[in-house]
Amino acid sequence: MEDSEIVELYFARSEAAIQETERKYGAFLKRVVYNILRSLCDTEEIVNDTYMGAWKAIPPTRPDNFKHFLSRIARNLSFDRLDYLNAGKRQALFVEMEECIPDRQHDIENLWEAREVGRVLNRFLETLDNRSCAVFLARYYYACSISELAKQYSLSERQVKYLLSKTRKRLRACFEKEGVAL
Repeated sequence: MEDSEIVELYFARSEAAIQETERKYGAFLKRVVYNILRSLCDTEEIVNDTYMGAWKAIPPTRPDNFKHFLSRIARNLSFDRLDYLNAGKRQALFVEMEECIPDRQHDIENLWEAREVGRVLNRFLETLDNRSCAVFLARYYYACSISELAKQYSLSERQVKYLLSKTRKRLRACFEKEGVAL
């Protein structure tokens, strides 16, 4: 079933919307959530909460990219759960990115600057070759492990680490060039 048809099921308030969402994107969402939480029990709960989040958001929202829409809900719920489970402890994944992107998520006064960071980041991603961009997004958006990335892209773990390090350094230089305070 096409995404637009699934979205129409949500607008019609048909329970088939959730069934079709699970059929088409269930495995994808489970992978995304598990990559963040590393817990099968929590993964099942968050994926179910993702379906509920989509049910509550559609309507009025009509997502342009349904898969991305679902992944954002799942990621946000997963990181909320992770914060709860770890009581604010920083994970290694976030530590890797600290040198590039400062933590301003709770600073309302810097909302404009956070949006500018997002715009610069999107422009930066457009400059990367397909593999570098895919590896970077898989690591920092979908929270894939280094070993998963190595297998998926037929690279050694060392090559993946080097590629990510090189990309983070380029990102930092891009932010500095654009005048984004780090």
